[in-house]
Amino acid sequence: MKVKAVIKKIKTHFKKQGIDIDVEYDGTRWSFQHNNYVGSFLANGAMASDTAAQLEANACNFHVRRGDDYSDLQSDYFAGSFRDNATQMIEYLLPKPPKFKVGQLVRGKSNKRATRQGYAGKVGLVMADGGCGFARVAWTGDNTKPRPFGHPAFPERDLEVAS
Repeated sequence: MKVKAVIKKIKTHFKKQGIDIDVEYDGTRWSFQHNNYVGSFLANGAMASDTAAQLEANACNFHVRRGDDYSDLQSDYFAGSFRDNATQMIEYLLPKPPKFKVGQLVRGKSNKRATRQGYAGKVGLVMADGGCGFARVAWTGDNTKPRPFGHPAFPERDLEVAS
């Protein structure tokens, strides 16, 4: 993916949630900040002084760290962690909003996973956001004891709004 496309992807993801973000080039890495976290990446194969060539180069080396955490080369401490692609880096800094709101009535889709796990066709109430594309659901007619850690989380893609 080109650097220009990654910058556009960052800006549109944050803009959808009402946040205006700036992506800056500091001579070596492209970076942006949100909630005391820094996301950064490199332009592969472009000279540092040529900004126009940087935009057409391929983006790589996606990295996330806290804003106040820096690497220390003398003690082998490397701040943050690397991500495989731009989407993982962006969603680590600002996750997508949940698909279902708390209190919404949902039904399990009749797909292979939902059928295998036993919630296909069941109707339930969304109790909380499970994070990372999951929702915590209390199914109607489920008389099992509540678990110590709360309601189990189910993938949002296996649920639909019950109307």
